[in-house]
Amino acid sequence: MTVTPKVPETRPDGFPAVRPESRPELLAPGSPACRVLAEPLTALYGLPGFLLPLMHPATAAATLKRDPVFADPDADILDFARRLRDTIEMIAGAAHAGEEADHIAYAMRELHRPMRGEDTRGATYHAWTRDIWTWNWAAITAGFMRGYEVLRGWPDREFRDDAYLGLIEVGRRFGVLGMPATYGEFLAVWPAERDRVADPRNDGVRTLVGLTRARGLPAPRALRAVPLPLWALVTAPIRHFLRVAIMVGLLPEEREMIGFPERAMDRVSLRVHVAFWRLVLPRAISYRVGLAWMSARARWSTPVWRTHFSAEALAARAESA
Repeated sequence: MTVTPKVPETRPDGFPAVRPESRPELLAPGSPACRVLAEPLTALYGLPGFLLPLMHPATAAATLKRDPVFADPDADILDFARRLRDTIEMIAGAAHAGEEADHIAYAMRELHRPMRGEDTRGATYHAWTRDIWTWNWAAITAGFMRGYEVLRGWPDREFRDDAYLGLIEVGRRFGVLGMPATYGEFLAVWPAERDRVADPRNDGVRTLVGLTRARGLPAPRALRAVPLPLWALVTAPIRHFLRVAIMVGLLPEEREMIGFPERAMDRVSLRVHVAFWRLVLPRAISYRVGLAWMSARARWSTPVWRTHFSAEALAARAESA
């Protein structure tokens, strides 16, 4: 008798409704995913990992309403930098925070539990809806994988595929359902899912893209009296780096979707950055730098999962909701 293998439940649109099996070995020290998540370039060029999820109309609506860097008119560039750092650390911490990794995953889920409302297109949403949760993780995964590919280059296909599987394992800890089982499948499925759902020019996306322009880069309070031409001159390196980050993490069609015109100088700058990461700073060294940063933050500092997203803070927030 022939036994037909069970095919995961799928829908004409959306990701398969399956949860991957736990595979902690994919995040073991030295594994491809561990190396990708420890790379300093993941944090330095992390803007796409913040920007791509904002293309989802529900994520954009929740962020614009609840995230201080978007909801507070006094938020400045330092607030955006800290917000990006905290996001990267929460994601990388699921692999690198040791005994605290489980709390980080719990905090990530609890952070989004109360988020519901009306998205940028007027439809109702809840952040924990399977498709929204998975779509956002797929967007983050797409940005991380592309960023590493562009700046580092995959040493081989096995490394690339295991890095993707490790990111699936991180997503599983966050409660993500239905990511494609292989990176090849992801590359085939994600563009259609992205285009089906995305609201690429909502206010959240426009705010982040606006950071690459002097007028859209909010100055700290002490510098708000600085004339715009001087502010543009002083912040040129920062805005240049943000432009490169978008070039690194977004595909050409994604840059077109968000209205990010590519300049000739952008291509030159990208080549310089690629040359640095491939020729000047070897993988082994930068990987250790990333591990040292995570270790130092955990030992001598207060990462966000110990403050704003500590068990006590989450419980207090739930009581006041």
